[in-house]
Amino acid sequence: MTMTSIFSTYSTGENRVTASILAVLQSLTLSRIERLLGAMLEQSEFELVKFQNQPSKGGVGIPDASILASIRLLIETKTVRDGVNKPQIERHLERLDDAFETMKVLLVLTPDDERPKVLADLNDPRLAWASFSTLDQAIDEMLSDPHEVVSEREAFLLRELQSMLEEERLLANPRDTVIVAARSAWPEYNEFHAYVCQPNRGFRQVTRMGFYSKGVIYPLIPKIEEVRDDVVMEMDLHKGRLGELVNFLLARSLRIVGQRYKVFLLSTADSSDTIKLAASIPNDKRDKAGKRTAFTMGQRYVAISDLLSAKSTSEMDAE
Repeated sequence: MTMTSIFSTYSTGENRVTASILAVLQSLTLSRIERLLGAMLEQSEFELVKFQNQPSKGGVGIPDASILASIRLLIETKTVRDGVNKPQIERHLERLDDAFETMKVLLVLTPDDERPKVLADLNDPRLAWASFSTLDQAIDEMLSDPHEVVSEREAFLLRELQSMLEEERLLANPRDTVIVAARSAWPEYNEFHAYVCQPNRGFRQVTRMGFYSKGVIYPLIPKIEEVRDDVVMEMDLHKGRLGELVNFLLARSLRIVGQRYKVFLLSTADSSDTIKLAASIPNDKRDKAGKRTAFTMGQRYVAISDLLSAKSTSEMDAE
């Protein structure tokens, strides 16, 4: 039985992903449900149900045992990055206001690599966030734990769920950095900390950008702070940092008035968000005939971990 057939009865998009996660959780033992939810909530001692022998507190007399459960856990799933909607989250939190349970939590599950700013700004103690990568890692750790005796059926369903998350492209991209051809882009980055190219140019979802030119990948790997797909070059049209950049480019005649461009706003060279390699990485890539060839003539994707350890481009797994 394939992953597609297991989850085929569910609708597409967010509902399908959420329903699939719930279906797998329902098939697990209570302790394993608590372990996975606890990992996403960052609560290692998380309990859905508490079992206690001869509880002495809470009233007169000592019964032989008690079983307690008092939690309201809401889940909001997003399948696109930067897709969290503040008004929607506020409505969910209002729903918790009316809940009678002792523990009230709203878990927001997204493919983002970092906690969405919207959630940080709300700063509500009832609000928890986890990425699908967190769930994927928690499953890996549970299945590899020698003290966790997982049945074949449970293991099969968990692996199928991981496969679905991967096929839906909800897990973090291991190649999280795009390297662009940078004959002019490298000096421009150093001058105004941005990358400007043709409008709506396609890029994968990545978190960092590197620059390749003159046979090397340069040692500064800035963080991508903001992306605008279709920016009109007009003086005083845009606000904030984007507006400052556009005005600067036009004042220096570096771009054409009225033309449209895609703009990446990047962390500065001295920012703590910019990764600084020990040295430039020389390109030793060769074609089938053994002749030296460019590492990229447009854009290519690599893992930041490879950039940090590679002494040459041949040591990196790139595509």
